[in-house]
Amino acid sequence: MELLQLQLDIKNKLVHRYVHFGDHSFFHYSFRNKDDLVKRYNELTERTFPRKALANHIREYMSKFSITKQIESNLQKLENENSVVVIGGQQAGLLTGPLYSIHKMISIVLLAKQQETFLQQPVVPVFWVAGEDHDIQEVNHVFKLEKQRLVKSIFPQKLPSEKRMISRIEFDKDQMESWYKKIIASFGETEHTKGILQFLYGCLSKSHTYTEFFVSIVNELFKNYGLLLIDSAHPDLRKIESTYFQLMIEYGEQITDRLLSKQEELLAQGFSKTIETKSSSLQLFHEEREERTLLQYDPGKNLIIGRNVAFTKSDLVKAARENPEKFSNNVVTRPIMQEFLFPTIAFVAGPGEIAYWAELKSCFELFGLKIPPVFPRINISFLERNIESDINDLHLSIKNILLNGTEPEKQKTFKSLQNNQIETQLEISRQVIREQYDKLANTIITYDKGLEKIIQKNAQFVLSQLEFLKNKTDETIIKKHELLLAKFDRINEVLHPFDGLQERCWNVFYFLNQHGLDFIDRLLELPFTCNGNHYLVKL
Repeated sequence: MELLQLQLDIKNKLVHRYVHFGDHSFFHYSFRNKDDLVKRYNELTERTFPRKALANHIREYMSKFSITKQIESNLQKLENENSVVVIGGQQAGLLTGPLYSIHKMISIVLLAKQQETFLQQPVVPVFWVAGEDHDIQEVNHVFKLEKQRLVKSIFPQKLPSEKRMISRIEFDKDQMESWYKKIIASFGETEHTKGILQFLYGCLSKSHTYTEFFVSIVNELFKNYGLLLIDSAHPDLRKIESTYFQLMIEYGEQITDRLLSKQEELLAQGFSKTIETKSSSLQLFHEEREERTLLQYDPGKNLIIGRNVAFTKSDLVKAARENPEKFSNNVVTRPIMQEFLFPTIAFVAGPGEIAYWAELKSCFELFGLKIPPVFPRINISFLERNIESDINDLHLSIKNILLNGTEPEKQKTFKSLQNNQIETQLEISRQVIREQYDKLANTIITYDKGLEKIIQKNAQFVLSQLEFLKNKTDETIIKKHELLLAKFDRINEVLHPFDGLQERCWNVFYFLNQHGLDFIDRLLELPFTCNGNHYLVKL
């Protein structure tokens, strides 16, 4: 494997300024400043965290999948009062979802190792699985290949509720096995395919829900690196979170007020708003009949309203104390809950997360907390040899492909292949036909004005025949040069699918099927750093 670094523009202006220009005024620390990391570490040592309870919970949770000596070592580290964590999270996508989830895990593992070397203190990698999310559409699909094109393949499942937490959704194992076999088959038969299917069957045998299947796969891929996995929807975790839910309920209105105030401040500076919220939102969900409902505060009635229930604030605090498993965080309170639970030396974030965390600075301060150093996760595009060969043949720029795709260059090439004489004659013919029909229309309308629409329609028909001829000549060019033009499409499908980066659509099992189950191990040997640049890995 060969590693190249590129700096790509980021569409979100705030994130671009933070990642590439070091403007950390939206946060409490700079991820580039080592002094800030030392300062953050010293501040964490002065706080208390539910370390033992968390370690015991994670140990119990992960024991269902497997606990290696590396995982057990990190569980013991977590109990150490001097330890800190590098943490990040994502939804529990089927077959781990888009590549960016894997990129985030790689980022967490490597950054924890680097911070441990720098701080000379124990640093634990933790991945927070967003099992409390209820948007099944975000996790129920993978893109497979059909005729070398990416096509979304949705796992077919009827749900009893649209707002049930992902961690509560079970599936039929035979149906799941049949579905993922079709996905792997679309990637092509290789020497690794049989091993991949055996690997997935082993993971499936330990799973009943989307989250469990996700965790089972991730645990197997990263078990030798001690990555700790936690399901945000687990009832036992809720018991640890109970005190913090009560605190958030007490300060619910202030959380929202501070969020809205910070958003206004950012808008005034010319930045866009990321989090959509109502001024009445309490920023917490309550589970009712297995559905999550966002709680709203009604100041007129002095009640907190759910879907079919209403609470006084004291009643809701009591409910959080007695039945914490009924509560869950939203996009605003999840980062704060993470800060209560874990001694976080670094939070690993994607571009979208960086944007919305910037709106939470004063919400953290409400509780006397600071946003941890926010590190941009590693961004990777994988370049296989056949695609690299196509790029070299066409003399294309990798950076330009990643930013804009190949379609602009394909159109330039196609235009250069067209017969200029034919194009010129076609345009002359269009002009002549329009002029002649204008003259004819002026003459005929003097006799019968009602014929004007018929003349226009007839003119359009004749012009459409010219377009038909043009399309036929274009088809001839495409057929004659189909091998050349197909290279543009092939490159685009791999590096800029659906007008975005590879990591948004491609799944890691395509690469595992092509390169083997040790693919992740080989990636983790490369000198990645969470510096905001884009990495190109030549395979």
